[in-house]
Amino acid sequence: MINLAEYRRRPERLTDYLPWAALIAQGVVLDKDGSLQRTLRFRGPNLESATAATLVGTAARLNNALRRFGSGWALFAEAQRLEACGYRDSVFPDAASWLVDQERRAMFEAEAAHFESRYFLSE
Repeated sequence: MINLAEYRRRPERLTDYLPWAALIAQGVVLDKDGSLQRTLRFRGPNLESATAATLVGTAARLNNALRRFGSGWALFAEAQRLEACGYRDSVFPDAASWLVDQERRAMFEAEAAHFESRYFLSE
């Protein structure tokens, strides 16, 4: 644990209230209380347009995974929705898969806006 009391008696700046002390490895943060923090970024399904049954199933799988942690853990989650930039070009080995992609491209370009979901999980 880092004892910061010898440096400043009362918090004066934003950094005095934040828990982070140092970046000790690629993607690993040492907190001021001696704990470690790591953040995982992943892309998952679009839950904004999911059905109720899909939400229930996703919540059940997430609950099953998180209850294995036991006690003494703190998990923080963040979700971001960003507008998709455009349809990506791809190379296909045959004409059938190219045709399917062309239909998807036409549907993508015909609609107004598309979004991507990014999720962050910190422990």
